[in-house]
Amino acid sequence: MPNIWEVCSKANNYLCVQQADLRFFDGRFEGAKMAVDWITPPFDLLNKSKKVADFTSWQIGGRAFLVSRRAMDAIRELCGDDVEFLPFATVKRTELFAVNVLRQMAIIDWPACSADAGILRGGYALRSDVDHLPVLFKDPGTPSTTFASDELGRIAVERSLTGLQLADPRKQLGRMIVRGEPINEFPGL
Repeated sequence: MPNIWEVCSKANNYLCVQQADLRFFDGRFEGAKMAVDWITPPFDLLNKSKKVADFTSWQIGGRAFLVSRRAMDAIRELCGDDVEFLPFATVKRTELFAVNVLRQMAIIDWPACSADAGILRGGYALRSDVDHLPVLFKDPGTPSTTFASDELGRIAVERSLTGLQLADPRKQLGRMIVRGEPINEFPGL
């Protein structure tokens, strides 16, 4: 079985975006195109004194993340039409785009998951019959989580893209974050 990663960003190390109204994510970033009706929502900046990363945190636990043009170009090369990039804002001279992952793939073995899987991020049981993965995708049962294959990590390392973490979705990531434990497990990120 290929490696399956949960896409996370380094919110403590870089500037991050806080959503003004969390209801904004309701019914959005669930695998359907949004470009026609897209309007950047109101937001606040946190860690303003820090640099803007290529993978920028947008509301911890939100259904999407933000990327710079450099990261967008790299992802577009790998994903083609599986991802939609929505213009978000220019922050500290860095254009940011919301990443709307359109590709869906059922990778979670829901009957084998514990009752609290996904509540505190992670803790998923993964299907053992998966033999090929798209670069970026969502499981239809958990639209708030974006998953990736090794290819995303490889290109991020190769192009020195900042801010990306790839975590093991089988682990209780929320608990690890609260404890201050590192969650990235992809070498070189």
